[in-house]
Amino acid sequence: MVAMATVALITFSCSATLQRRYDRMHGTSSTSSTDRSSRAPQDERDSQVNDGNYRKDYDKVVDSNPAGSMPATAGGDAGYGQQLLNRYTEMDKLAEVVLYELDNLENRYNNLLNEYKNAKSSSRQAMAMELDKISDDRLMLYKAYTHIYRNGKSDWGNVKRDVDNTLREYRKKN
Repeated sequence: MVAMATVALITFSCSATLQRRYDRMHGTSSTSSTDRSSRAPQDERDSQVNDGNYRKDYDKVVDSNPAGSMPATAGGDAGYGQQLLNRYTEMDKLAEVVLYELDNLENRYNNLLNEYKNAKSSSRQAMAMELDKISDDRLMLYKAYTHIYRNGKSDWGNVKRDVDNTLREYRKKN
């Protein structure tokens, strides 16, 4: 009985701690928050408990917004939005080039695979090696494509350079 009460207390304590950490990071206020540093007076916090909803605490968002992070306002900065739109446009253009090369590789792979099916056993070894090279190139281009969208928003300069180098390397080989 005591063990169950202890486990329940630890679980509640851990979940409350995790909830406070989440609230701090995301600027939200939980309905069951027992955080003493909350900006709302006690009776307002009690009304939140009865509400059953999360409420965005903009004071925490403004106070805890580190320099260089994304703006927390819904309207945002128009210049930042345009800059982000331009970056996504550049990312899409580069991704289309990678997809074009992937499409060409897929066609080469399919054609070679069809030839492999009908080839004599003496030439199958060379075709198998070529199919392996095409598979390696496909993997390299798929990684470049995912790199664009995974890291492009935060580090576009380096991502663009890396993907351009990958494309250059691929084109030299072929």
